[in-house]
Amino acid sequence: MKTLKQTGIALALSLAVLVPAARAQTPAAAPAIDQDAIAALTRMGTYLRSLKAFQIDVAITDEDVLDDGQKIQSETRTSLLARMPNGLRVERSNDRVERLYLWDGKNASLLARRMNYYATVPAPATIEELIAVLDEQYGIDLPLVDLFLWGAPKWTPAQIKGAMVVGPSVVAGTTCDQYAFRQDEVDYQIWIQKGDYPLPRKIVITTKTDEARPQHTAVYTWNLAPSFNDAAFVLDPPTGALRVPLAKITAK
Repeated sequence: MKTLKQTGIALALSLAVLVPAARAQTPAAAPAIDQDAIAALTRMGTYLRSLKAFQIDVAITDEDVLDDGQKIQSETRTSLLARMPNGLRVERSNDRVERLYLWDGKNASLLARRMNYYATVPAPATIEELIAVLDEQYGIDLPLVDLFLWGAPKWTPAQIKGAMVVGPSVVAGTTCDQYAFRQDEVDYQIWIQKGDYPLPRKIVITTKTDEARPQHTAVYTWNLAPSFNDAAFVLDPPTGALRVPLAKITAK
């Protein structure tokens, strides 16, 4: 099984019968980059960096591609609560796993609810460092990490090869502008809320390295005034839960 890792709209009109053979050999023009689309992505990232606390519920649809080319969809529900700069709570649930990720600026904890196992390790003091440590040292891909990387100091649109403004659209009753972007390995569309709160409301990612073009779709519901206390970011292990070490990636 080939699995979608993670980011499309594609409209192709075949005009070969109308184009002389000599013209058919002309290389395709490079995708255009609309600076209005880049500016919208940058504005969204800047706004996300300004939020002091937020909560989002995300409905995610992923496609897996079987060896014979058939696509199988799976659904995941993810809830994220963030307190800047040092609080994070992420709950992820689907047919296969149920995970809780917690970080209070000092420790990071992971609870596998169905197995009733948990682990806690010392963690860095910023979300960007936390994302890097979990990925590089433990092989953990923290859900929804893009929300903390857009507009961050190291973020750059340099990898974007094409960008376009698709136009006005509506996501779950919210008026948005739709944009489409191209990179070497993925195409992605993003719907950004209009007005003073440029929040991402929907993302569709298409993987181009797989000829089956599997997609990842996420629809976001935002709460910019969540209610919580410090305990929301600290693990209180369930009765009978077994603490286990969090294994580090071994160098090859």
